Amino acid sequence: MSKIVIIAAMERELAPLVRGWKKSVVAANEKKFTVFEREGVLAVVSGIGCQNAALAAQATVEQFHPSVLMSVGLAGALIRSLKVGSVFTPSVVVDASDGEEYRCAADGTHVSGGVLVTSGEVAGVEAKQNLVHRFHGLVVDMEAAGIARLAQQVHIDFRCVKAISDEADFVMPPMGKFMDAAGNFATSKFALWAALRPWQWTRVAALARNSRRATRALCGWLAKDLARNLPSGEVVTLNRAEFSEAKR
Repeated sequence: MSKIVIIAAMERELAPLVRGWKKSVVAANEKKFTVFEREGVLAVVSGIGCQNAALAAQATVEQFHPSVLMSVGLAGALIRSLKVGSVFTPSVVVDASDGEEYRCAADGTHVSGGVLVTSGEVAGVEAKQNLVHRFHGLVVDMEAAGIARLAQQVHIDFRCVKAISDEADFVMPPMGKFMDAAGNFATSKFALWAALRPWQWTRVAALARNSRRATRALCGWLAKDLARNLPSGEVVTLNRAEFSEAKR
């Protein structure tokens, strides 16, 4: 039995952590997920998006029966005080598609507490502002709510750890154009798109640099956290009244 399963959208988000780990594949519903394993910890690559993350979580729960599911990866800041490389452990995850809210364990060692919003698309500056107004969010990602929902359904613990790769006022390239329904990012097509648009080079280079910095911060945090084997809390669904009370 593996105690902890950590799920990230892309292998590059986990690369510094899983170097040297045993690599295998888990299949579910004709979809395959890359899995890295070491000393009772599994790191799973789900693909981008809430549905793909939920499928990966379900597959690993059915096969490995973990006691903890963790949504990890890179995310966008919704407030200016969160900078590239900040590690964020929310206390609440909200699904922007239906407003469903999930409570998770937070760690006081780093920037912690507050709301992470899971969005169905890459959030630009205007969309980020909207998420702040709608949900009082601090950070946005595309996977956490799917994993939190699955964890609740099977009654196991859920945690969430994200590192900031794009700040609140960073103007994102049109990343969504290069993602498919299976959660894959067409890196070569994006590179060609960027190569033909010199006015985008500075922005694309900044995003790549910031993503590398965030990945190092995330994997460094995870390595220490997994070594400490910190306990995690139960997942509960909050209603709006409870959520409002918790914010006071």
